[in-house]
Amino acid sequence: MDLVCLAAGHGTRLGRLGTYLQKCLYPVGLKPFLEHTLLQLLDSGAVTPGRDRLALVVGHLEHQVRAYFGASYEGLDIVYVTQADRIGTGNALSLAHQVLAPRDSVVAWQADLFVTAHMFRAIVEHPSATVVTLGPGEAGEAEVLKATVEGDRVTCVWGGAGPLYDVGLWKLAPDVLARIGDVRAPTGEVRMLINLQRSIDAGAHVGHIETDEWIHLGGTLPTAEENVRAVARRVLELETVPALTR
Repeated sequence: MDLVCLAAGHGTRLGRLGTYLQKCLYPVGLKPFLEHTLLQLLDSGAVTPGRDRLALVVGHLEHQVRAYFGASYEGLDIVYVTQADRIGTGNALSLAHQVLAPRDSVVAWQADLFVTAHMFRAIVEHPSATVVTLGPGEAGEAEVLKATVEGDRVTCVWGGAGPLYDVGLWKLAPDVLARIGDVRAPTGEVRMLINLQRSIDAGAHVGHIETDEWIHLGGTLPTAEENVRAVARRVLELETVPALTR
């Protein structure tokens, strides 16, 4: 199985830190933020080191990510995909698709999202080839991230009815991934969710899993500083929980 982590962001919401440190490398305890998620991934049993591979889509300060993780992490092979232009998540995933040329569904996530072992297991084991992860948001969260669920299908992932939001962990079928960078938003950005919605409108079946909490380093609610404190505390708490209960 191929996995894709989007780790090219500038971290502009987190002040001046992003001028010298890649967002996914912000330390939580004695590990970079992304490493905590990779440990959860390996703990989940959803991947097999030596068989599966992880593509890290990098850009801003990419040399830092390459230097820290190298060609493999705990036996899990890593390939690097450079996103030279900041034009969105859909573009990042499209670049990964070109490099990986996957034959099966790919699990992808945004590097500022903390993904637990339970979340990785749930999305890999879900019977649908394309799956999104939905969770609760703070008051004031972007309304366009709300999804609409009808029965076992997600019918809208962009500006849906809610109450749950897309949190940034997905499983994408190869044909859906191949079209994830087709259309630009009016701003010029290639948004993953806008392109996923086009696949849904064309008949793609999209399932979902749910998470009770949305732990993301790039959050700004109630404030960016309060969010970072809460994220660091929660990540360190979850590290001490036995794997089967996460």
